[in-house]
Amino acid sequence: MKSSPGVTTTTLTLAGAWPSVGARPTVVELDARGGDVAWRFGLAANPGLRSLAVAARVRPTPELLVAHAQPVGAAGVPVVAAPVERDAARHAAASLTELLDALGETPEPVLVDLGQVDLSDPDTRSLVAGVALLLVVARAVPEQFARLQAATQDFLGVHPRVKAVLVGDIESREAAGMLALPVAGVLPLIDADAGPLARLIGVRSRRSFKAAAMRLATELSSGIEPFGSVSEATNDHAEVSR
Repeated sequence: MKSSPGVTTTTLTLAGAWPSVGARPTVVELDARGGDVAWRFGLAANPGLRSLAVAARVRPTPELLVAHAQPVGAAGVPVVAAPVERDAARHAAASLTELLDALGETPEPVLVDLGQVDLSDPDTRSLVAGVALLLVVARAVPEQFARLQAATQDFLGVHPRVKAVLVGDIESREAAGMLALPVAGVLPLIDADAGPLARLIGVRSRRSFKAAAMRLATELSSGIEPFGSVSEATNDHAEVSR
């Protein structure tokens, strides 16, 4: 949701924690406002979302992801990073409609980080409607719950399978009683600005975050089916699984 921290971190953590059986998910950073991953991890501008968009004009097939992803982090998560510049990122994202449609036909998992999305935008609505599962990341605080409740019908109007991933100090059962959307899981909040006296707590938080992410990734990997076999309303953060 708006002002939610850690959407990209959550996406990368889920990909890194994905069960070892089968392929590790590829993360596609599809934030039209500009990406964070390239500058955060010191990645080259190419390969990435821009080069993928160019290649997809000729042959929009899922196999392209491998050639345009770069490994990120200790887990080596394959990431197709968006350009940092807003205009370049928006243009690249708008060029990938056919490829994203094709991803729905592949059994390989793909996590799409949408960043802040506007469900009033037709292209965004088309993208969200085609994913297998839409995850909305929100802080476990009252104002975020209020925003999420207000946006619930907007989400469900675009996609029937929407779940919330909450970041903060709350139990899943407690959160479920406060939200209309089902809660996929809760991840502890890691305070990156904590001082020296909070280091021990920070280490414990990271361990707890990793354990919670592994549980959530395992549940998601076993519960995602191709859409049709049965990845914020305005300015909300969302992460989707194709």
